[in-house]
Amino acid sequence: MAEVCLENIKKAFGQTMVIPELDLTVQKGEFCVLVGPSGCGKSTLLRIIAGLEAPNAGKVLIGGRDVTRLEPSHRGVAMVFQSYALYPHMTVAENMEFGLEMAGVPRAERRRTVEEVAKTLRLTDYLARKPRALSGGQRQRVAIGRATVRKPDVFLLDEPLSNLDAELRVEMRLELARLHRELGTTMIHVTHDQVEAMTLAERIVVMKDGRIEQSGTPEALYSDPDNAFVAGFLGAPRLNMLPCRIVGQGQGHALADVPTLGLTRLPVLLREPSVAPPSEAVIGIRPECFSDAQSQYKVTLTAEVIEHMGSTGFIYTSASRSEGVVAELPRGLRPAIGEAIDLSLQTETCLLFDSSGNRL
Repeated sequence: MAEVCLENIKKAFGQTMVIPELDLTVQKGEFCVLVGPSGCGKSTLLRIIAGLEAPNAGKVLIGGRDVTRLEPSHRGVAMVFQSYALYPHMTVAENMEFGLEMAGVPRAERRRTVEEVAKTLRLTDYLARKPRALSGGQRQRVAIGRATVRKPDVFLLDEPLSNLDAELRVEMRLELARLHRELGTTMIHVTHDQVEAMTLAERIVVMKDGRIEQSGTPEALYSDPDNAFVAGFLGAPRLNMLPCRIVGQGQGHALADVPTLGLTRLPVLLREPSVAPPSEAVIGIRPECFSDAQSQYKVTLTAEVIEHMGSTGFIYTSASRSEGVVAELPRGLRPAIGEAIDLSLQTETCLLFDSSGNRL
């Protein structure tokens, strides 16, 4: 395992600046997930670490060694791609051996290493098969195995689960978490799927327009986001962002009128109590903030769309309002379309932002 340090990285394609300037350190043995919308620069950053793209400025250090101008094969990294990139005419064993063969590793050692990794990834029964005889999840495990046999200092994973169906994505998330726990190798994983990021990462780095918006543990980013972009990007369904008016302040809280919900003087915790909030703001309310628990802040919502997800359900409403609201349904409550239901709003985890999206 090795620390990865990016210093003052800049990258442009022609006149298009993709990464204006970026610094990032991934600790030894850390599982770090880069997440953000398409085009935010996360895959480009991964390719710079791998040596598949050269930065216009800055340094890439792996294990304290400057590898900025080194070929990919000399960096001690292994990359797993979205498309598997398996050789169709080779068996699973041959695919996994190929890199070792090119490195001149003796045949007996290659076979021993492949068998060990195949056992870890539960591929022993498939070593004689060719990729066309495997499922998508098995192919992805082969791609991971091919990287693992090289015993790299750093694993780079470029959206490796995006081609899999929902059930296989869950299975492979568990595989990756287990593999990281067993190998202890530094892993940098790129995805646009915030659920994948929240369930896999020890640390999430949220990117936008080639810049890091915020980094931290999944729990910290979810409960204490720096801005509306981070708050809205993490969590499914998305955070409700509703206009509000600040009508008072005291004891670390702002008092907000929220016309969309028909609520007045709603107390919202301020991140910086010493700073007076502007009169016009935006309140962020996660769907799970609505419940049937007792609260003085009652709201009535009329379901336009109902999303049943087994033990959990959500209602979506925008009736008679310009802003839509999504709320998690309390267990056992299943209203009909068009039915009005009374819920309580738990204010402790509500968030407040100014008009430009900065946290208040």
